[in-house]
Formats: sequence, structure tokens, C-alpha cells
Amino acid sequence: MLKIITFITTILFTLSLHGQDSRFSIGLQAGPIFATIKPDPDVLDAKFRAGFFAGANARYAFTERWAVQGDVQFSQRGFYFETRGTLIVLDGQFASYRGRIDHKVSYIDFIPQIEFRPLQYLGIAVGPYLSWQAGESIRYGDVIDWTSTKDNNLFNDADLGLSARLNGHIGPVTVFVSYLHGLSDISKIILTDENGQFLGQLSANSRAIAAGVGYHF
Repeated sequence: MLKIITFITTILFTLSLHGQDSRFSIGLQAGPIFATIKPDPDVLDAKFRAGFFAGANARYAFTERWAVQGDVQFSQRGFYFETRGTLIVLDGQFASYRGRIDHKVSYIDFIPQIEFRPLQYLGIAVGPYLSWQAGESIRYGDVIDWTSTKDNNLFNDADLGLSARLNGHIGPVTVFVSYLHGLSDISKIILTDENGQFLGQLSANSRAIAAGVGYHF
């Protein structure tokens, strides 16, 4: 699937670079992203965690009002919560930790959208998104620094959902705010009490809000 998306993206970029039609364009974009999860059961007060995203955008305008676009980007998402007690291994021994736990999950996102411009400088775009995990890690406050959890597989490899984006077009510059609403369960997190007793498995859907700036060539 990743090869297919790479192939499609390459075609779009090639058309944009070599096509004589000014309706084709490509660009670069980046900005902050604020992500969290919606857990089930609702046992975690998951909060938004700040990350970043950066990538490329290919666009084709059918008319002055309608266009299709596709984003391929790297995004660093995740969440954090405060735990009242969980069992960890510290210096080779079991210990009980209370405090903030940060989860960081990196993705390669593919986001195709269709855009409608009700005004010349304003566009509204919607579509699906599909993300592949590039890495995951966890941090226990100041006790344990960022540690990869990829081998433990706390999160699923793929995330699927819906996206919406509000674009402000100013010449070759685009300023935008976007929202990602996850539909698939991304979690493989096991819930335990402060003594390490199994409580069940957590299901979760991702949520993210991003703000960015792009430049089209």
C-alpha cells in the first residue's frame, strides 16, 4: 500500500513540475500539531500534546472554485495523561510511578482531499486520511526519559480517519487549520493497577488539530 501511495504521489509531483497547465502546483508545508486520543473505556484523562508536521502538497484546480489536493507528510502525534499509580521497571527493580506519562507516536500521513472555494481567498477541503506508524515512544516525567515502545507494539501500525481543512490562499502562500478525526482503533495498551494487576485493554481513536503554512511553486 505504501508503494502505491508513493507511486501516486510521484505522478502528481511529476505532472506539477513538468506540466504546462498552471492548474497544477506543488508545495511544501509545515507547522505545529496538537494531538490526543479518545479512550474507551474512558479511564484516562488524555490531554492534547504538542508536536509538529512537515511535508509536501500536490494540487490540481479543475475550476476557480473546485480543486483536488494530496498531502504526504511526517507528523509527530501522541498524548499525555496523569497516572495515580502504575508499575514500572527502574534500575532493574519494580517501582510504582505516579505523575505525567507522555506517549509520542510518529506517522507518515497520506491525506487526499477535495476543496471548494466559496471565496477567492478561502477554501474548505475534506477527505479521508491514512497514516502509517514510523515510531513510538513513552516518557515517565523526569524519572524515565523517552524510550522506544516499538518492540512492545503499544499502537497499531495504521490509523484511518477523516480530515477537514480550512485554507487561506494568499498568492503562492497558504495558511491553514486542519482537523483529523480517527475512526480506527490505534491502541494496544494494556491497563493495569498500581500493583501491575491486569485490568483490560484500552481502545482509542486519535484526534488532532494542526495549523500550518505552505508555499506553492
